[in-house]
Parts: sequence; structure tokens; C-alpha cells
Amino acid sequence: MTTTIPGSRMWRALPAALLAGAIALTGCSTSADGTDGGTVENPLPPAEGTTQYPLTLDTWAGETTLDERPERIAVIGFNPNLDALAALDVTPVYALTEEPWSWRDPEWVSDIEHVDTATRKDDINFEAIAASDPDPIVATDFINDETQFDRLSTIAPVLDRAEVIHGDKRDWRDSQRAVGEALDLGHAAEDAISETEEAVRDIAEAHPEFDGKTITIGQDYGPEFGLSYYTVTDGTAENLMTDLGFEPNPLAENFVDDDVVSDENQKLLDADVLVMIYGDEEIREARESNALFRSVPAVAEDRYVSLSAVDGDPTGLALADGRRVDGAQATWVLRRGQSVESIPWALDVVADEWLSTVELP
Repeated sequence: MTTTIPGSRMWRALPAALLAGAIALTGCSTSADGTDGGTVENPLPPAEGTTQYPLTLDTWAGETTLDERPERIAVIGFNPNLDALAALDVTPVYALTEEPWSWRDPEWVSDIEHVDTATRKDDINFEAIAASDPDPIVATDFINDETQFDRLSTIAPVLDRAEVIHGDKRDWRDSQRAVGEALDLGHAAEDAISETEEAVRDIAEAHPEFDGKTITIGQDYGPEFGLSYYTVTDGTAENLMTDLGFEPNPLAENFVDDDVVSDENQKLLDADVLVMIYGDEEIREARESNALFRSVPAVAEDRYVSLSAVDGDPTGLALADGRRVDGAQATWVLRRGQSVESIPWALDVVADEWLSTVELP
């Protein structure tokens, strides 16, 4: 019997509607062909001696065991899985083709033994993963089908969460710690987490104007998928904003169960500052011509940041006056792409580029 774990409504819509380049991947083949970087001679730093093997991995699909310290790590799924290895200076033997994320070191990527031309939009390339001869497979938050999980488990133990977390409420620290423990690099994982937390504090201290203010961030995917409220109560995006000094927005509680903002509820977008990201200029023009949207106090009082995807530029966004700012990939970090590697970069973009264009009350 196949068990499928459902995702959020908006996540199911993302492959068709996300900003160009935010999670775009190059290539579409599901063959075993890919880019070979050669044999990884020293894939892991020295063991710390804090993890005891055999180590039981408790996953949503059941328990599995690492009999000894892994050496050859395959990684699939979203960018935090690969980021968790990069943060520990661990070079995987297998990874999927990915867009060059702005925070990632391309030289580190070039050392990966096999970068598969399959992408997360394709079927899982079981044959290529098996050919890489991994010890474990890091697949946190990616596998949602028990049959697929079981098939991966015949290749190597699979590292995933103990429970499936629906929606955008994942703590980026958890996956980093799990990878650190599995690889006997727990102290290094904690150091990486601490460095990221310190970097976030530094950004917040550089922007005291955020203290005590409220913020709403949303993305308009157009008429097919609607307007998504990113900074829902206790969600990952809200947590990042409160780390910057913002106060939780009481209106965000209205979108905990469903993050879609209907036309009649546009007034609930209000905050001290409203940031809206649009899939293209046509979507922006349609939203800004809506009388109810224009009546939102943050919009009417010019406390509104309007950002639109740019054709042919997977990393840039355009302000209303046509000026370019960085950070299309930051929209992904706010939802599912948080990691020790991506967070400092994304919050720099939000604080220094997105919010530099608006006067906070």
C-alpha cells in the first residue's frame, strides 16, 4: 500500500508559479548521466567521537540504522539538505543538478563526485543514486511517498524527520543537527548554527528601525493560484522576521490554516510595512489596480514594497520604478529554503535591499 503525505496547498502550486529562478533547476533528464567531479578523496572531516554507532535513525517511515560512521553521502531534495553538508565541509558523492544559489561556493559544488542531471521536478533517479554507492541518503522533507522511501532504503539508510511537518513550520536547526549527529560532527553542526544565529543578530543590530514594527510578506502568483500570505503566525518566514526585530503581526493568525488571501480579505495584509512579490509585471498591475488592495493602509500610506520577477534574470527582482534588487531566491528561503548557509544571505537582502526602499513609521 502506498502512503502519500500531502503538502501545503501553495507548495503544490509552486512548480508552476514560483518566481523565475527561485527554485529553478537546470536539466530535466532522469538518466544516470551527469557531471562527474572525480572521486572524493576526503569527503568528511575527522570524526569528533561523540556519536555512537550503530546509530538508529528515527524517520516518519520507520527506523533504520547506520552501522558505522558514513563516508559516502548522497543527498537529494531541497537546498537545505545540500547546505547542511556544505556547512560541515562534507562533500557528498551524489547530488542533484541545482541552480547556482547565491550563497553557495561553486568550488565546493565542483568537488561533488556525481552531480545528476535529474532534478527534484523529475522522478527520483534510483539507479544513479545506487551507482554512487552511498552509505546514507540525506533526503529531509523531500520524500512523501512510502513506496519511494522503501525503495531508497534498499540502497542505503535514509535520513529524514521523525514526523512529517506540514506547511512552512520547519526549524532549520533540526536538520543541521540531525546531519551532524549522523556524521559524528555534532559539535561542528552546533558551531554552524551558532555562527548563523550570530550573523542574524548582527543584521538585526544594524537595523534598529525594525524593532517593535510589524511586517507582512506575501506573494501573488496570479489568478490561477492567488495571493499567498508568507508571514503566517509561527511560520518560518515570521520567525525570521522576528529574529530581525519585528513584532509578530496579530493579523497573521488569520492565515494559519490557509495562507491564501481572498480579495475580500486583502485588508488583513496590513502591517507597518507590506512587502509584495509578484510573478510578473502583469500580475503586479492587476493587483495594484484593485481598489480594495489600494485601500490597505500600508499601501495607501506608502509603506509598501512592490517587487516583481524579471524575465531572464533568475536572481533579480524589479521595484515599481524599474530598479533592480537582488533576492528572487530569498523568497524561497522564506518558505522552504532556510539553512545555516542561506539565512544570513537572505536576511541581508531583505534588510538592506528590499526594506531600504520604505520609510517605517
